[in-house]
Amino acid sequence: MNSAKRGNKFILILILIMTLVPEIIGYLALHLNFKLTSVSAILIPQLGFIVIPVILYFMITRQPVKKTLLFNKLDIINVLLAIGIGLLIQPLLSLINLVSQIFFENKISGTIFTLAEFPLWLLLILVAVLPAINEEIVTRGILLTNYKNVNIFKAALVSGLSFGMLHMNANQFSYAFVMGTILFILVKITGSIFSSMLIHFLINGLQMVIAKLALFLQEIFGNSIDYDLIAQEAVSKDAIISLLPIPLVLTFITLPLVFLLFYAAVKHNKKEYLFVKAPAEEIEPIKNKDKIFDVYLISSIIIFIAHVIIKEILVL
Repeated sequence: MNSAKRGNKFILILILIMTLVPEIIGYLALHLNFKLTSVSAILIPQLGFIVIPVILYFMITRQPVKKTLLFNKLDIINVLLAIGIGLLIQPLLSLINLVSQIFFENKISGTIFTLAEFPLWLLLILVAVLPAINEEIVTRGILLTNYKNVNIFKAALVSGLSFGMLHMNANQFSYAFVMGTILFILVKITGSIFSSMLIHFLINGLQMVIAKLALFLQEIFGNSIDYDLIAQEAVSKDAIISLLPIPLVLTFITLPLVFLLFYAAVKHNKKEYLFVKAPAEEIEPIKNKDKIFDVYLISSIIIFIAHVIIKEILVL
């Protein structure tokens, strides 16, 4: 089977699961009179919607796990470069997050600050460790190897698109798309999925640390702190716009540094050939190019857009 087609099929299956299964669970919860806890609301998607399909993927395709998922060692230079990139892309992601909130509701901020009441170690496992492993295995593991015969930039964009869609809401899609595209290219450069797992953990982990800090400040200063503003939920558009200058300025400062670190990563890993046309085939022969935009990818996009329209636009 065409590798890109196989990857797109897998994403379509995941999106169907994430679209339909929550509706079934919600229906059962309503009629059987039970309510999911904050912890179970995270564990069910992470374990049930991702881990089980991934296991079934390898059972059905019989692909080698280590080779497919790029479980290759990272040397200390790549670790430091990944940490630097992970920290320096934060302002860009924050800026995109804020801009998207002008048009779409932040669906997860309330959940994050509810979870912040749990111990930090549990938060890091639920929100940083599990997604950093599971989501990277899908989009920078399975998809990346299935897109091996696709132009790196097209593959990165589609991987980012898939990563964004798997979050199943417009706000998270916006910055997850950019983050996913960046991480895809980094894994192609380093040859190891551990580089994207590390950055994913850093980004989500810092969110949890900030949430815990905000809760701590709330306990100390009480009503003197606007909790809704910290959570960035139910905040007016004017308030959001007023917050934009800081991440905007920081993005202008940090983005050139991100490019420099990527350049350093390319040089360190000797992957210049990834970004030129002719020499690439001499170093890493590429077979017939796969068609990445097919009926499965298009179906995934249509389902995601329909989901956003029904769940976020029509309910306004």
